[in-house]
Amino acid sequence: MSADNVSTAKTTIPKVVDTHAPHDTHAPHNVTLRVSACSDRGLVRDNNEDRYLALKIERSYTPISTNIDAAQLQFVPYQARWALAVADGMGGHAGGEVASTLALSLALKMSQQGSQWYVDIGEEEAKALIERMRAILASVDRAIAEESHQKASLKGMGTTLTVATIAADRLFVFHVGDSRCYLLRGGRLQRLTRDQTMTQMLVDAGVMPPEALHSHHMRHMLTQAMGKGEVVIDAQHLPLQDGDRLMLSSDGLTDGVSDEQIHGMLSRGDCDAACGELMHAALEAGGRDNVTVIVADVALAAEPQ
Repeated sequence: MSADNVSTAKTTIPKVVDTHAPHDTHAPHNVTLRVSACSDRGLVRDNNEDRYLALKIERSYTPISTNIDAAQLQFVPYQARWALAVADGMGGHAGGEVASTLALSLALKMSQQGSQWYVDIGEEEAKALIERMRAILASVDRAIAEESHQKASLKGMGTTLTVATIAADRLFVFHVGDSRCYLLRGGRLQRLTRDQTMTQMLVDAGVMPPEALHSHHMRHMLTQAMGKGEVVIDAQHLPLQDGDRLMLSSDGLTDGVSDEQIHGMLSRGDCDAACGELMHAALEAGGRDNVTVIVADVALAAEPQ
């Protein structure tokens, strides 16, 4: 696991995670994703401790019988949600694989319980969704910690976790560790997550120059990880736009491939080509760690009024 400095002019890193982004007032949209994903153990590691998930959740309503005119029925016949997630496990032996698998499987299981659907999302709905997801991930964190304490072979295991969920036409990002989520919009690449590492903390405090992030011996030291029992979860939300491209990855990509290179690869071709090119670049850079990449293209269509 690692932290990288971002110094390219076309890349921005949020200093403070915004959980109260302004909401545009507009008609609800149907969101469709085209997703490509790949994962590789790399050229050095014996096993792959990365886990990823790309998920579509659907619900529909079909009137069986009614004497109400169809135009007067106040419901949305079909809705879809999306979730993309990357977990980069650590702990040696089987521990990393167990932690990253638990993080995704438990988060999925818990999120299915009492799930709330929204036709449109304002500030109150966004706040409720963030609070619920933070509670779910805190429970997952405690469950991984308990599993680690109960089995000697899993002692000290943990994992990063970066999750991008789409509800209505808004993107929610939840983040622990140093996996990353990027947004390419209008030719501009923005990193939506901030590495939770010791080196990034020292850079933020002005103790270390940004250039040291690439080579400092503490660049792999996380300040937050799932499985420690008291995790701090960064969260933000923002409206999506038609043509947005999302990318999630483990640090096996960003440890060897710069944001400038990532920008170039994400800016050309479809999501399958971009995903393959990013993986190839990570392996060409040495493949020192497991590498996982998810690329998703966003299409928005206004719902019929």
